Amino acid sequence: MAIDLIRGGRIANRGIRKTKSTNAYIKTLIKLYSFLNRRTESNFNKTVHKRLNQSRLNRYPISISRIARTFAQDNAPVPEGQTKFNSRILAVVGTVTNDNRFLNVPEGLRVCALKFTTEARQRITAAKGQCLTFDQLAQIAPTGKNVLLVRGPRDREAKRHFGLYPGQKGSHTAPRVRSEGRHFERARGRRWSLHI
Repeated sequence: MAIDLIRGGRIANRGIRKTKSTNAYIKTLIKLYSFLNRRTESNFNKTVHKRLNQSRLNRYPISISRIARTFAQDNAPVPEGQTKFNSRILAVVGTVTNDNRFLNVPEGLRVCALKFTTEARQRITAAKGQCLTFDQLAQIAPTGKNVLLVRGPRDREAKRHFGLYPGQKGSHTAPRVRSEGRHFERARGRRWSLHI
């Protein structure tokens, strides 16, 4: 048998990663934004569909302090009677987390995310804001008009602990300990000089 090139043989990467998630809600959102991507000429829907298919590691979390900072630095024109913080909806394909160092949450924030931590949701709603889901956003703004799509920072402390186990040859992975000194996790099995 030969490879049917017309049907797309030998194409290793078809351009988009398919999710391996078993979460029914995320799978439903992928179907919804796949439809919107196909039926609208909106780059917003295309990007959201791509990000919904990413692994959870690549759906970076973002804090409410960074959300407020993003709105504060936004130079988009603000309609009459509104502020920078409530004129647009901010969308994050990931988790919105709380920041205890951030004291005053701006009034009227409208944030759409896959997930909110309990404290982040409480603080946004206490400041007369709204926590939206992506299916609600699809009804409000099906083409992503007046929506600001952001991502959290890629580098975070958790990534220091991923990879080869600490102490293995060629590993630069940080151990999950109080300190990385001479006295911490350096006994047999962690030192190649004492490897049996």
